[in-house]
This record gives sequence, structure tokens and C-alpha cells, in this order.
Amino acid sequence: MAEFIRATISDIHIGERARPIDEDHAQAIAASMTERGQISPIMVRRTPAANKGKTPLTLVAGGHRTRAAVINGWAELDAIVVSADAVEAQLLELSENLFRNELSALDRAIFVAKFRELWEEQHGKIDRTRNLKQSKGTECPSIFAPGRELSKTVQERLGFGETTYKKVTRIAVNLHPALRTALRGTGGEDDQSLLLKLAKKGPSEQASIAQVLQTERDLKKAMAWLKGDTPKTDPQEAAFAKLVAAWKTANEDTRRRFLAHVGDSQDFSFLEAAE
Repeated sequence: MAEFIRATISDIHIGERARPIDEDHAQAIAASMTERGQISPIMVRRTPAANKGKTPLTLVAGGHRTRAAVINGWAELDAIVVSADAVEAQLLELSENLFRNELSALDRAIFVAKFRELWEEQHGKIDRTRNLKQSKGTECPSIFAPGRELSKTVQERLGFGETTYKKVTRIAVNLHPALRTALRGTGGEDDQSLLLKLAKKGPSEQASIAQVLQTERDLKKAMAWLKGDTPKTDPQEAAFAKLVAAWKTANEDTRRRFLAHVGDSQDFSFLEAAE
């Protein structure tokens, strides 16, 4: 039976979160909590020995709500105490986050991958050979852990249908870590169709796409890779890059000469003469 308490925030050990705290999102929640109060309790587990007894509670789920309370200057929060070890606590955190609508398609896939990793830690490594033999011809491949079927458990616990689980797992397993990072902030992290297409590419090609995105932050260049085209660099961007590189290698005297020359050349004809 769940235990409801009024938890003192200073008693809660936050720890490393599966989903990093987004400060803007926390600020928005803080504003809502100021206006309407705390609607949903956070989830904690008892850890009497944590930090030498200074934090007898450890946060399981509700990182943004806890941060919002701190922003508002609150000392306490409503909380549900659950009985769980460290691994089960992470599974609970992932489960709660996966039910929330604000997760991107990329984060959803990463969370499922983490869920799978924690499952293996509890129940043993997945038998890939058995998986290939038994899942052939099925709509959704079954991923087996000793004595249990992981795919069905994930679907039941996280509320996924077979097709959704299949797509999310493909992204989670096949998308290169460097590309996951590079996609953030480009809009691509919310495009499941794009993520599936990228996941089909080989590791080296995915790494190349990630490199393009790190340089240009232009999703169209990633799409060019999907079509098998080599992204073309803007000639003026290339020229700018060369100028910046030359400036970095020039000494102080050369930089002074260059700036003086620019000041005397209003039409920049000196650049043409130098070619």
C-alpha cells in the first residue's frame, strides 16, 4: 500500500536523473504550482543511510516538480513513498516519464533503451539467438530475457502497442549516440519518421551526419545524407572559415597590418588583387 507523506525537500537526495532537468520547463511548472498548488505528488523511496543520514529520502520521480518547488522557495512537497531498490526506482522513473506527453520521440526511445538495460541487470542478458529463431515472421520481434518476454512487459508497463514498441526499439538500439546528441535542438528529435530513417543508416554514415549537424545545425543537410547525397558546403561559409583560420594563425603584427589594410580598402578590392 502506498504511503503518502509531506516530505521536506532538504531531506531528499536528488541524484542523477534519467531525464536532465530543463530549467525553462521547471520555471513553467513553478509558475503553475504557485497559481494552482502541487497537483501531482513526487515519488520517493526511503534511504536512511544516504549521505550519512542527511537525506533519508531519495527522489524516484518528479525532478521538475522538485526543482519548481525550490524555485518557489517551498520547504516541503507532497510525496508518495514506494518500496524499491535502486534499479526498480530507475524503472519507476522511466515509466512515469514515458507516460508524459512532453517527451520527444528521441527521449522516448532513449528511455526504452535504458529500461531494457535495467531489465537485463535484473533478469539477465537478452538471448539474441533465441530471439532471431522465435520472432521470425512476427510483426513485432520478441526480445527474451531468462524466463520472461521483455517486449510484452515493456508494452504492458509503459502502455505501448506492438507497432509503437517496434519503432521505438529500432531507434533506441540503432541510432548512433553521437547522432542522438547532435539532433537535440534541431527539431529532428521530435520527428519519429526521420529518426527511423536515420537509424537504418550504418554507424559511420550516422557519425558523418552528426558531424554535419554539429557544424551547421541544419537538418536539411542530414536529409541530404538520407538521399545518398554528400552535403555541399556553402562557398561563402567555406571562405569565412578560411579567414577565421588564417586570423587564428596570424601573429599580432600581421593582424595589425590586416586591420589597417581593411580600413584603407572600402571596396575590398585588395582581396581580389591578392588572388
